Amino acid sequence: MATVPAEQPEIEKALGAADVARILGAHRRTAERRRPAGQRPRPLEAQRADKLERVWKQLLGLYTPENAVKWLRSFVPALGGQRPVDVMTEDGGLDRVLETLCRMSGGIPG
Repeated sequence: MATVPAEQPEIEKALGAADVARILGAHRRTAERRRPAGQRPRPLEAQRADKLERVWKQLLGLYTPENAVKWLRSFVPALGGQRPVDVMTEDGGLDRVLETLCRMSGGIPG
């Protein structure tokens, strides 16, 4: 069974616990309770956490941590003018953001 990725605390520092919990599909307080207790996330949360870690690693390959957070909170034309932090809360949103980042890594503007 998947565990919470090691990068999660760094992402939480960058985005804030509330946004990370929203992206994972959990209430912020639920996520906070699970962490110290060492409880594993539900399967869907674990899958989203893995994808969120991939998003963060892709962003750090393109930007500094500060600029990565700015990109996540900016309106991105390639995502229909939506903010990536909002898109990632939708079904399939993490995949959409990952695809956008892969295109950006290949030189296609995001």
